[in-house]
Amino acid sequence: MKRGFTLIELLVVISIVALLMGILLPVMGQARLQAKVMAVNAELREIGMALEAYSFDHDDKYPPVRVDCMLGGHFYQLPVELVQSKYLPAPNEETFMAAGVEDRFNRGYTYKYRSVGTLIYNRTVVIKNGASLWIPDGFPDNEKEEGSTYDDPRDSPVSWVLYSEGPEFDLNGMKELKYPVPRQTWYDPGTHKGIIVRIRLSNGRQIGSFESN
Repeated sequence: MKRGFTLIELLVVISIVALLMGILLPVMGQARLQAKVMAVNAELREIGMALEAYSFDHDDKYPPVRVDCMLGGHFYQLPVELVQSKYLPAPNEETFMAAGVEDRFNRGYTYKYRSVGTLIYNRTVVIKNGASLWIPDGFPDNEKEEGSTYDDPRDSPVSWVLYSEGPEFDLNGMKELKYPVPRQTWYDPGTHKGIIVRIRLSNGRQIGSFESN
């Protein structure tokens, strides 16, 4: 007759399994998050290439920025021009997304696009120099606390910004830090917080949170 496990033995096994799970789950969670961040960086790179292709075909100009209050939280969507020109896939007809590229950290919404220059408000009102960015003095290599707001693409050190809201997005906190350009708003692998960003400088160089991965 085979001897079964005693209650104490079962409790010991359960305790060991629980201990191992307590160790492994956080590690697995961090690995999944890192993989997700890497996927976002790859997608932002592809969108950046689409913006450069569009600019090449349109006299070095980039698409306008859009703010649409009638669509709720769909501010700063990816440009519809990139879809119309076949640089990006079209969205599902059942969504309000402007392009078929969804933010992995903000499901139901596209990644965000910001630039300097023309702003289209509520799909009909075109505002010249209505799209602006706050950029720290000395950005990007010697960033200061002070900065300026740029609304003319001829003067701005930044051509465009693409970003994902990233994990644990805090809109009010980000507004206080004047996101998305300042480095202190970018995703930090140590804290797992911040926006995942890709920025094109006026000199053609591209920088962003992907540099820390």
